[in-house]
Amino acid sequence: MHTNKGQSSSSRAAVSGSPTKPHDTGVNGLTTSSCGKQRDPPRGAVTNAVEFVSDILRNLYARVAAIAQPYAAEHASFVEYQRTLPVRTVVPEPPNTLRDYIRRQLWCVGRTCLFFFFFLFTWPVWLTLHLLLKLLDAHQRRLRLQHHRAWVHPSVPHVRANVHKHSKEFPLGSWHLRCEDGRQRWYFGEPLREGEEHNELAMAQLCGLHTVGDYHALLRQRAASDSGGGDEKQDSRGSGFNGAGVTNSRVPWLPDILQEKCSKRSFVERYHIGLIPASPPQPRTTSEAAMDDGIRFLVKLQDPFSGHWPNNYSGCMFLVAGFVITKYIVAGGETNRLFPPFPDHHHVRLDSNGTKRRGNGGDIPERILGVPAFEHAGEVGCRCGEATRQELIRYIRNHQNPDGGWGQHTEGHSTMMGTVLNYVSVRLLGVPASDPQATCARNWILAHGGATKTPMWGRVWLSILGVYSWDGVNPIPPEMILMPDWIPFSLGKMWCHSRVIAMPFSYFYGLRWSAPAFPTTLALRKELYTEPYDAIPWRSFRGVACELDVYTPTSPLLRVAMGLFDLYERHPIPFLRRYALEENWRHIAYDDESTSFICLGPVNKWLNMLATWVREGEHSARFQKHCHRVQDYFYLENTGLSMSGYNGSQLWDTSFAVQAICACRREMMFPAEMELAHHYIDVAQVQANPMAAADFYRHRTKGAWNFSTRAQGWQVSDCTAEGLRVLLLLPQYEFPVRRIFDGVDEVLSLRNSGFGGDGGWASYEPTRGPAYCELLDCAELFKDVMIDYSYVECSSSCIHTLSLFREHYPHYRRRDVDRAISEGIAYVLGQQQPDGGFYGSWGICYTYAAWLVADALQASKELPDMAVHPHCVKLVDFLLSHQGADGGWSEDVSASARQTWVDSPDGSQVVNTAWAVMAIICAAGKAAHTEPTRQRNIRSAVDRGVQLIMSRQLASGDWPQERISGVFNGNNPIHYPGYKNSMTVWALGKYNSWKREYVVAA
Repeated sequence: MHTNKGQSSSSRAAVSGSPTKPHDTGVNGLTTSSCGKQRDPPRGAVTNAVEFVSDILRNLYARVAAIAQPYAAEHASFVEYQRTLPVRTVVPEPPNTLRDYIRRQLWCVGRTCLFFFFFLFTWPVWLTLHLLLKLLDAHQRRLRLQHHRAWVHPSVPHVRANVHKHSKEFPLGSWHLRCEDGRQRWYFGEPLREGEEHNELAMAQLCGLHTVGDYHALLRQRAASDSGGGDEKQDSRGSGFNGAGVTNSRVPWLPDILQEKCSKRSFVERYHIGLIPASPPQPRTTSEAAMDDGIRFLVKLQDPFSGHWPNNYSGCMFLVAGFVITKYIVAGGETNRLFPPFPDHHHVRLDSNGTKRRGNGGDIPERILGVPAFEHAGEVGCRCGEATRQELIRYIRNHQNPDGGWGQHTEGHSTMMGTVLNYVSVRLLGVPASDPQATCARNWILAHGGATKTPMWGRVWLSILGVYSWDGVNPIPPEMILMPDWIPFSLGKMWCHSRVIAMPFSYFYGLRWSAPAFPTTLALRKELYTEPYDAIPWRSFRGVACELDVYTPTSPLLRVAMGLFDLYERHPIPFLRRYALEENWRHIAYDDESTSFICLGPVNKWLNMLATWVREGEHSARFQKHCHRVQDYFYLENTGLSMSGYNGSQLWDTSFAVQAICACRREMMFPAEMELAHHYIDVAQVQANPMAAADFYRHRTKGAWNFSTRAQGWQVSDCTAEGLRVLLLLPQYEFPVRRIFDGVDEVLSLRNSGFGGDGGWASYEPTRGPAYCELLDCAELFKDVMIDYSYVECSSSCIHTLSLFREHYPHYRRRDVDRAISEGIAYVLGQQQPDGGFYGSWGICYTYAAWLVADALQASKELPDMAVHPHCVKLVDFLLSHQGADGGWSEDVSASARQTWVDSPDGSQVVNTAWAVMAIICAAGKAAHTEPTRQRNIRSAVDRGVQLIMSRQLASGDWPQERISGVFNGNNPIHYPGYKNSMTVWALGKYNSWKREYVVAA
């Protein structure tokens, strides 16, 4: 390449890094090189100009290429992501060349310009519609509140008599819990011969080591020594053991530690399935003794291998049906094929003489990680499926209401959807129609008008099963996914739970897919309706639902929208329908991929699983990955096998247990347990963002904690805050500071800040759509499900953690942290009701919100004097006014449904009392700043509340299970059994510190 005229050879050489060569001057003044050759003469201005422009273009290309480097990294990440999947990903391949990058950027710019000009000429129309919708929404919310306040249906106790006992053929003692870094699964049979499912810190402890790093070093040492011996190498996740304390790579375990951990695991299993004999009440004489005994029992409930606190998360009575319907369809209507053998664990079979035999159950491998899987030769039929089937039936039977129906939840009155779905479930599981309980349920259904009055969610499942007509379902056109993001009602603006359920709903609706007729489904067509199935006028029942089910009436706008959708459904555009179905499938498959096929929740889990089977078949890799995650949603309890509303509450319960122990200042007394808990918090943090998040409406996740496990993949604001707080409370254990900062970045990213934001925190994602999106709520069962809102509980958790973080790391994003705390407090205080209470959306109800708010305000140190601050005074007065005669507090799930205080019919509850006690302790401020009479009232109220907690304690240190204390979407309680242990201990710990400081004047 020629150089510019003005550039010397030395400068060119300097640029190229080559040494300069001497030059001679030849004849006629022409320059010659040292070898005597003549050089070209200087060129003209045109040539120089061309070269000048070429240099500019080359520099521009280099700059653009530099800008595009992140896209090259993105493509590399995509390639690595695809390599980790056994299937072809639905994530679009990002640009790999500069040309692709420029093309995509031009497309984005062109689309933005198109939308800009569209808005420029139509903004008066959109503004008018926006204002009209806001007015309509305000009116509809007033009507809904009136309907909610008039919700007269009483609740029923969650704790039921265990009328239907387990089968002697399948004893509860043969069920075992497996935990893999928090992943919870119950199996019938003997425990898997693995090194406790790859929990690395537990592996290290079994080897007498203290850190995972030491364990990895030992593994490398053993692998090097075994490299020539022919044994299987052990990976870094752990391996099997043979009961003698030796792993398959001959890493020695300490048998005493192994025996201790196995004994602790056995206690956890037996406690959760009700095999530990109930101990009598035994009130302690002092609050310190009650606290210490409570802590000791709380620590016993920790899983000794995984480090988390396992608990069931049941309560919803409409979840099992989705699983059973999916399994029944896949099994071709054959009940005996519903539960095929599990390929990774032992089986138990009881012979005629009642003794146990072990054997290979068909597809079970003879060796598991190099260890013999069974001691006895021969094959024994797998009995796990039958045990699962019977426990599912037993749970449904035990939660049937006296009138023959089932509720939407375990504390609910009988509803059409609850009764129909559970009746269908037991019939598909093999219970005959002549069964007495099935007969009572069928009579209840027919007495209330038949299954044609099932709300929409139930209708979709029944239509998929083939016992309801799609003509009786309000339109769910799959084309909704094609709406641009800037439209307020687009799917990307919706709350994530509603979004991931709407997509498979519309996918099945667009296909009008129904299972073929099976003998049981043909029988159900006769059993569920008051008139012959073929004579039912399905379209006339579209807007009809049983009044016992309708918690939130539909709006006039929804009825208009359904009419318009119906017109379109009569003549859908074929190519648009096909494209929309493909888009829905991509989003369905993406949620599978990004959650390790766990899915966001059980509703869309079973829908996605069935859609995968319909599209790709039973033997496809995607469907098999779904099957691998089925057990994650089940939890065994004394009344049967329940389905959790998530794949567990591992992170949530663990963070509260650790904080309760820290509040008692006893964390140093349990170093091994705290180290294990810290390790679980470590492995539970999400350390990367989802691939192509913007294409699939996802928020960032790097630094987040989920409600359950890292593999589940969905960030939650208060879970991130609570997980991060545990790290800040346990600084004695090492943790990368960069990952703490990632957690703070995640918390700050989830805040509703900026233009239009209220300063608070929503649950999963910042609020994306306007409130009037609720006008299109068609579920009828819940409230506030269309968009994600700011919540006082989520906001309080984030405020509390950011305040604690500010003390430990005062310089990281200080301005952003300060602003988030101050604006968050302003939002929270703005949500206080006139009577002083705060409505709780995720716990029952006002005591839960009061505790979190008061705790956050105290931790923030933003209020100058809480003792006389008007918001704090009103909150304390509100709680004092609702204290019971026995000194405790009680709230019923109806409080959440009616959005006003409702006492529990069972009287004071220890969990509500613990929340109220902690709220008063935090909000009361300093005694010196409080007038004497109020001092005495506060001290007396707290003392009496603590006495109530102490009076309910059992001899073991446990507390009895009372009413459900969790809730979501206003009308669905959900079970947090761990609260009765963590919250009571937490309250006692705070009280023991507070009573020494809050000195009442004489």
